[in-house]
Amino acid sequence: MIQDVNLIKEKLMNLKERDKTVETIIVVSKDGLPISSTLTTEDEEKLAALSASLIMLGERAIEDFNKGEFEEIFAKGKNGYIVIYNLNQGMAVIATLNNDANLV
Repeated sequence: MIQDVNLIKEKLMNLKERDKTVETIIVVSKDGLPISSTLTTEDEEKLAALSASLIMLGERAIEDFNKGEFEEIFAKGKNGYIVIYNLNQGMAVIATLNNDANLV
């Protein structure tokens, strides 16, 4: 398991190095536990907990409006983007991106 987490972290760091629009990436369980990320431990725990709430709200909205299964959440702010992608029933990946990201 530790080898898997280390491999995930290596892949996340490689992605962040290749794409300068990526500020942070974190893989979380949907109940708010961080699995791997490019963040410090303190920031990782905060973002994982916040993401769990956003995922729960997104899943609920998708269900209530009969839009199928949850796939992603996309938020744009003045200074960039937050994107949450569903990986499977138990995990999601969250990325924060700067304004240079081409998401349109």
